[in-house]
Amino acid sequence: MKATIKQVAQRAGVSVATVSYVLNGAGVVTDETRQRVLDAIAELNYQPQYAARSMRGRSHTLGVTLPSHPGRLAEPALAEVLSGLADAAAARGYFLLLATAGADQDETELCLSLARSRRVDGLVLLDMLVDDPRAQALAAAGIPHVCAGPPPAGIDSPSVVIDMRAAAVDAVRHLLSLGHRRIGLIQLPSDLAVSESIVEGYRQALTDAGLPFDPTLVVESGRTEEDGYQAMTELLATSRAPTAVLAGSDELAFGAMHALNDARLIVGRDVALVGLDDLPLAAHVNPPLTAVRQPRRAQGQQLAILLDDAIMKRNASLRMVTLSARLIIRRSSGSAWRAAEGVN
Repeated sequence: MKATIKQVAQRAGVSVATVSYVLNGAGVVTDETRQRVLDAIAELNYQPQYAARSMRGRSHTLGVTLPSHPGRLAEPALAEVLSGLADAAAARGYFLLLATAGADQDETELCLSLARSRRVDGLVLLDMLVDDPRAQALAAAGIPHVCAGPPPAGIDSPSVVIDMRAAAVDAVRHLLSLGHRRIGLIQLPSDLAVSESIVEGYRQALTDAGLPFDPTLVVESGRTEEDGYQAMTELLATSRAPTAVLAGSDELAFGAMHALNDARLIVGRDVALVGLDDLPLAAHVNPPLTAVRQPRRAQGQQLAILLDDAIMKRNASLRMVTLSARLIIRRSSGSAWRAAEGVN
């Protein structure tokens, strides 16, 4: 027999109204209580009737939520994803709604609220976290959604993933081919799902080359140029500084460039540098940045296709699309590096 909302409430030790609040994004529920309800839903395999209710009247709109972060919409990487998403959505008869969470509202609540109000037929989740509460809540509520990145473990959400593990492997192998053996990594925040993939690729390339993993060459950073500057400064201060650095994003790489310039080091000669984005600016900085080009526009297009399929209940077997990135070699990684005696 199918579990009922009353059984979920009993398992979680809350009222039926509280379970409804969690499912619909209404009311005020603490994070601890919300997690208990989500755990109970998963344990009982409770299936809400959201999908059947929502088909009574469709909005023909796809929702994209963003955190409250100044300048987020101006980021080139986001613009590429949204461009592909908007074009593919329009081709399938959808509008696109961008919604920013307020200072007193998290994205999970915003997602549930948009779906509950039927302003959107489904949601696109960007910047996936390792344990992403948005995907967990939407999956538990039976709300159509798609993830721009790997979903949390145990959550079978449709997703469009850029293979950043392979991208990091390619970038590090490029630096190894130039003679570098002390290769640093400026890591994106570890709570981002993509960060874990990059670290795995970085370690794999070193292992394949017979080199040990040195934790002193890895600095976890934020996401801005200033974060990249600080991380590069930290790497340069180590007793045996890296001769090459892989940055988890172009923004971090741009910050690292400034730090190297301020340290009177020449990018591409004294320290090689590679970014993981290939933003339009990458080709125009000095020196031009070697970068792994992420197919973000194609990712946006595939996100719209998979979300449309989820809304219309088509192609249920297609749950994940994986896209490949491509290394673009420019002057920031330099030519073959001539190691100084004792540096290797």
